[in-house]
Amino acid sequence: MKRLTTYYFLLLAGLSAFFAQYVTLTIVDCKITINDVFEGQALPLWTEWAFQCTWWLWIGVAICIVGVTLSLLGKPKDNVMRTLLAVFLIVELCVMFFTMVAFHLPFRHLT
Repeated sequence: MKRLTTYYFLLLAGLSAFFAQYVTLTIVDCKITINDVFEGQALPLWTEWAFQCTWWLWIGVAICIVGVTLSLLGKPKDNVMRTLLAVFLIVELCVMFFTMVAFHLPFRHLT
């Protein structure tokens, strides 16, 4: 593993797996809290989607593993891998942000 992008993708794979596991546990806690607070009222669409689709979090882990494999094989050049890494980071940060916003949307009228 002589390429630096290999290590970056490995780090991202581990962090993405941690995030996916953490969000899965957070969804369970959020469902209980929302059911207690709102007593069956309708939830925002983003919140419903975040509760129903927990599998999409593991897509980031799979993409990172593909990035590690491509980096180890050395097929694309290193500058292409750095560009893919930057694009993936931007997309993953946006997904993380919108996931956390979806968890907090139901509580925006309580203050």
